[in-house]
Amino acid sequence: MPGIETDALDTAGAVFVAVLAVGCAGWGGLAVLRPGRPPQPITGPVWVVRVWGIAHVLLGVCMAVRMTALLVGAAPAWPMTLLHWVAGPLLLFSVAAAGVSEWRARVRAGGVAGGRRG
Repeated sequence: MPGIETDALDTAGAVFVAVLAVGCAGWGGLAVLRPGRPPQPITGPVWVVRVWGIAHVLLGVCMAVRMTALLVGAAPAWPMTLLHWVAGPLLLFSVAAAGVSEWRARVRAGGVAGGRRG
């Protein structure tokens, strides 16, 4: 039966990150399932909110698996590394798309855009 293979400080850090990872996955899951309901930290089209949520779910699962592997002294599986490399760009893309979406909404509403004054 596998046991914990790290010292107390590493164990505490890994458990803390694993708890944060579960929270991250839960937060992303709420955004995927309910994209238009608050509280949402990201606004924009539904597809942007869902991509942001999927990225957070992937990151949360990957971090939880990595920390669990660290605790038992095993190397994380290669699919988790692949998912981690996919989730990062998805998250950056969704944040950039939300920013562009909000900028376009301000331009359409006649707000200040690009330093122009109206």
